Order: sequence, then C-alpha cells, then structure tokens
Amino acid sequence: MEKQRIVFLDWLRAAACLMVMLVHASECVYSDDYSFSFPSELARWSVMFIQGFVRPVAVPLFLMASAYLLVPVKTATGVFLKKRFTRVGIPFLVFLVLYAVLPALWGEFSGAEALANLKQVWINFIPRESHLWFVYMMLGLYLIMPVISPWLAGAGRKELLFFLGLWAFTLCFYMFREWLGPVFGECWWNPYPLFYYVSGFVGYIVLGYYIRTRLDWSGKKVFALCIPLLLAFYAFGAWQFYRRSFVVDTPQLLEAHWQNDTIVAGVMSACVFLLFSRIRSGGRLYGLVRKISEASYGMYLMHMLMLPAIFSLLNPVLPVPLAILCTALLTYLASFLLSRLIGRLPFGKYLVG
Repeated sequence: MEKQRIVFLDWLRAAACLMVMLVHASECVYSDDYSFSFPSELARWSVMFIQGFVRPVAVPLFLMASAYLLVPVKTATGVFLKKRFTRVGIPFLVFLVLYAVLPALWGEFSGAEALANLKQVWINFIPRESHLWFVYMMLGLYLIMPVISPWLAGAGRKELLFFLGLWAFTLCFYMFREWLGPVFGECWWNPYPLFYYVSGFVGYIVLGYYIRTRLDWSGKKVFALCIPLLLAFYAFGAWQFYRRSFVVDTPQLLEAHWQNDTIVAGVMSACVFLLFSRIRSGGRLYGLVRKISEASYGMYLMHMLMLPAIFSLLNPVLPVPLAILCTALLTYLASFLLSRLIGRLPFGKYLVG
C-alpha cells in the first residue's frame, strides 16, 4: 500500500526545485563561481531582488523536507543507508560521468579534457558540475542521521531548543569572523573549534524534526510571525549584497549573507517552511505538483546541462529580469519532461532517482 503523501512537502519540493534554477539563472548574469561583474545596473538590481529571496532558502528547504520524512531513522542503519545511497548515490555517479564527457559532444571542451574530467570526478566534482556539491553534502547527512536519531527520539522540547539555539548562534559566525577574525579556537591546526559539532547543515535536520514533532502553531501565528521576519531578513540580505557589490572582489564575499550557514538563510528557511506547512490540500494542480516533486532529484541533477545554453539564447534578446525568469522556467519544464521520460525506462530509477 502506498504511503500517504504529505501534500505540503510536494508543493515545497516543487517550489524549491524552481528556486534552485532561479539561483543558477541569476548566477549566469554576474558570476562564474570564482569572479563576478554586473553588465548593467538593471542586472545588479535584478539579481539582488530575485536571488535575494531564493538563494538563502532553496537548499535548506530540501534538507528540512528530508528531515521531516526521515528522522528519527526507524529501520536498521544498514537498511536505511542502502536505500538512500542506492536512490541518491547511483544517479549521482551517472551524472558525474555525464557532466564530465557529454559537453564535449557540442564542443564545450575537447576530448582530452573529457578524459581528464573522468579522472577527476572520482575525487571531486569538476567546475562544470559544481552544483553537485549538494549531493556530497546530502550523502554525508544520511551517514549521520542514524547516529543522531536515538537522541532526537529521546530529547525533550528544551533539549531540542537548546541545540537549535546553539546552532542559530553559529549561523552568525560569518559576521564574527569579518569583525574579529578566527573565533573560539579556530586556527590552521584545529579546523574543529568549540561550536563545530553543533554547526552546519545538521541544524536544518534538527529544525525540520522539531517543526514536525514539537511545533503546533496556528495559521494565524505562523503568518503573523513568519511574514514580517521573512521580509526583514530578505531585505537585510539583499541590502548587504547590494552594498558589497561595490566594495568586494569575490563571489564568496559578495554572497556572504546568502550562504546556507548564515542567520539570514536559517530564519528565512524556517519561515518559508512554516508557511508551506499551512497547505492542507493539494488543489487542482496537485497531480502535476506531485509529479514534479517525484521528479525533482532528477531535475536537479540534469538541469545544468541545459540551463547555461538556454540563458545564452535568451539573454541577448530579453531584459535581464525576464532572461532570468524565462531561463529558469524553460529549464524547469525541460528537465521535468526529460526526467519523467527517463524515469519510465526499465532502469530509469537508477538514472534520475
């Protein structure tokens, strides 16, 4: 018997997948991950407004959705890891190879470079597939989920809030480091300082679990708290991006307030997740939304094979904001249709999850 669907998670995954594509379409305007420049003031403002909302929340929403469904782990560790690594890991390996060689077919790089790529992808992703950093991180979280599950199952509200409070404190460290330098024992011979073990992406796993098991806010309370907080942190992150765009010289510094381990991302992601959680019924579009949700992993894996090409066609003929939106939407549609088509093949689940 099929498990009952959690409707709002399907809507959330479908939306988060589009957010990811909006992020990458925006990056085509100004950044190659290593340097940045804005072709116009319209481009600067377009990126600030569009990416300022989607960049801090897209990845955390996927993590919180996974936590909502998977923790605490209720099966044997081996069974859990086998299922997750089979579903996520095998398509990941396939696309590592595809990104390494497929662009050579349309002349993006040479055959010799494709062979060099094939040697590198077993060590780490190549620049062409930099978005696959997410899968490495997700597989790492799968490894830790069985470890933290007994604690999650036995922890009370106060213990969970204590952890989340510490984690929220670590989300401010990027600002502390700018003002003060290394903090709380950080140095080149100690990469694991005082708060290291309560920081990072695992916080989103605990947050997703806490929302499912301990948070029972009314819709009125969710809207009253989340909308003002969401808008305030969106404005703060966007303003910091705009200000920094004139005074810094690397994307790392430019996007500092939009990274996943920042207080901006933590607050905005919690707010967006809680707002989505108020969706109680699927509506007329739910059948399509569910199909998109089921295809979202395959869409994520493949979308960067087509998104840069779509952007290069649209950017010369459309204003920047329309080029970003249309690139994301067309990539979303194309990757959905292709993922669904591949998923129907006999071994499709090993290609797109």
